[in-house]
Amino acid sequence: MIYLIGGPPRVGKSTLAWMLLEREGLPGCPTDALVSMLQHAAPEHGVRHGTHPDKAVFAQPFLIEFIRAVAEALDDSDPHDGYVIEGDIVTPVAATTAAELGIPLTSVFLGNTKLSPEHLRAAPDWLEAADDTTYREIAAWVRDRSSALREACAASGHVYVELGTGYAQGIERAYAALLGRT
Repeated sequence: MIYLIGGPPRVGKSTLAWMLLEREGLPGCPTDALVSMLQHAAPEHGVRHGTHPDKAVFAQPFLIEFIRAVAEALDDSDPHDGYVIEGDIVTPVAATTAAELGIPLTSVFLGNTKLSPEHLRAAPDWLEAADDTTYREIAAWVRDRSSALREACAASGHVYVELGTGYAQGIERAYAALLGRT
């Protein structure tokens, strides 16, 4: 089983992935590794880090192939064999496309429509040396992306978990949803 976790930056994707790795013993990979590889090895494809709107669109064919390769390496006879893939290029469209290819997967999408600049400051290494305007702009961008993601999930039938109104409880709900324990 492939466990897909998507959402904008700083909403809890890596935290949820680590929960699966630690509690369930599942291996995994952040899509940042795929983005870095494509950015440096194949810049002509336009996949690069940042908050630009086409990042996930440009990365989708590569993400789908990565998901397919990981799924082929899993042991179909072992119901506990799985792999976690998380990142901001994991979208409802990518999850639907992979599922339509017959890849066994489950997905959850995280958002935070209440993210504040102060929350971003709690992880200073992420926006190192940024000014107040940058913190406000990125927080607003994450809130907007979270709202759009919530709507996309509602339209496509994917699970969206809002983390802006109770982070710890939301992460546990997302964890349970991924494992089919809801």
